[in-house]
Amino acid sequence: MLPRETPSARDTIARLDLNYYIPCVVQNRTIAVLGLGKTVDGDFLTSDDVALLETLAGYIGIAIQNARLYASLEQKVSEYERLKDFNESIVESISVGVLAVDLEDRIESWNSQMEVMYALPRLRAVGRPLSEVMPPAFVEEFYHVRQNSGIHNLYKFRLDTPTGETRRVNVAIAPLVTRKFSVIGRLIIVDDITERVELESQLAQADKLSSIGLMAAGVAHEVNTPLAVISSYAQMLSKQVQGDEKKAALLEKITRQTFRASEIVNNLLNFSRTSGAEFGDVDVNKVVRDTLALLEHQFNTAHVEVEANLHENLPPIYGSTGRLQQVFLNLFLNAKDAMAGSGGTLRVATSNGKAVHITISDTGSGIAQEHITRIYDPFFTTKNAPRDGRNRGTGLGLAVTYGILQEHAGKIRVESAVGQGTTFHLEFPLSRKALHV
Repeated sequence: MLPRETPSARDTIARLDLNYYIPCVVQNRTIAVLGLGKTVDGDFLTSDDVALLETLAGYIGIAIQNARLYASLEQKVSEYERLKDFNESIVESISVGVLAVDLEDRIESWNSQMEVMYALPRLRAVGRPLSEVMPPAFVEEFYHVRQNSGIHNLYKFRLDTPTGETRRVNVAIAPLVTRKFSVIGRLIIVDDITERVELESQLAQADKLSSIGLMAAGVAHEVNTPLAVISSYAQMLSKQVQGDEKKAALLEKITRQTFRASEIVNNLLNFSRTSGAEFGDVDVNKVVRDTLALLEHQFNTAHVEVEANLHENLPPIYGSTGRLQQVFLNLFLNAKDAMAGSGGTLRVATSNGKAVHITISDTGSGIAQEHITRIYDPFFTTKNAPRDGRNRGTGLGLAVTYGILQEHAGKIRVESAVGQGTTFHLEFPLSRKALHV
C-alpha cells in the first residue's frame, strides 16, 4: 500500500502513469517508495528487473536515511554553535571578569572584562598556568581555598596588575562542574570595585569632616575669647617693659604664639563653616594668578621656581573667590614646605572639558603611601619637626581644603611617592553660564 500522499503527489503519479511501487525499507521501516512506469519500448518489467530494483531500493533507503541523519546532525551542530556563541556573548558582555582554570590550574578562559581590568590580552593568558599570570598574593589565596569544596569569596582584595596599578576587587572562586557533577576545574569571577571603594572612602571622609566640623565650631568660639585677652595683656605688658630686653623677648614670644593659636582657631572656624561666603561666577585662572602673586616673595626666599600653564578662555565655575583662594593658598604653601631647604619647582596647570581641571605638582619630598588616606584628617600632619625655619604643621590646611571642595561640588585626588614629589588633581563643575554658552 502506498504511504499517504498529498493531492499534488497524487496528480503527479497519475500524470506519470506509474505501474510499479517498490518500498525502500531500512530496519523494517519504509522510509520512501520507488515508483516506476513501463520501459522505453512500452513493455512491462520482467521479474528479474523487479528483483534488481527491490535490491536497489534498499540501498536507496539507506542513502535517504543517511542524508536525513546528516541534515539533522548539521542542524544540531548549527544549534550548538549558536548556543555556544550566545553563551560566549553573555560571558563577554557582563561587567565582571571571568576566567576558568582546569584541574592543573591552567587558564582555559579569559573574558574581555579581564583583559580591560587586569590589562592583559587574552592571547597572553589562555593556556598558561595561573601562577604565571596572576600575582603571588592572589595565587596563594587561590591555592588556599581550592582545597575545599563550595564557593569561596575574597572581599576588597588588592589585585596588582602587570601595569603596576592596584585594583580593589571582590573575588568568587567556585568549582566548575559538568552536567554529571564532575569537577573539571575552577571558575573565578572578579568584580572590580575600585571606584566604589573610593566613593565609600569619600563619603566616610565627608561624614567624618561634618561631625568634626560641628565640634570645631564650638571649640573655636570658646578658645577665641581667652586668646584675645592673653594677646591684649601681652601687648600692654610689652609697652611697660620696653627697657628690659629679656622680658620684652618673652612677651614677644607670647604674643607671637597667641597669634599662631588664633590662626589655628580661625582655620577651625573655616573648617566648620559651610555657608555664608558669597558665591558667583569665578575665573579660576585669576584666583591662581592672584594667589601666586601673594606668595611670590616666599617662593623666592625658598628657591621655588613656579611654572604656570593656564589654559586661555577657561570657562568660569560657580563658587567663592575667597574660599577658592584659600584652597590654592593651602596647596601652594604645602608644596613650598615639601621643597624646603633645597628648593624645587611648583607646576600649576588648568584645563577644561566637561569640567575645569587644575593640576598642582611639586618636586618635593612626597607623601608616604600609608599617609595618603589620612592627609585630609584634621590635625594630621607630616610636618612633625620644624626645619629650615619652617613652622610645624597644624594639620588643618588640607582638611579645610577638602571642606571647601565639598562646598563647591568639586573633587580632589592626590598622587605621590616618597622622594618623587606630589601632584594634586582638582576638578570643579562648570557654572550655569558656561554650560549654556
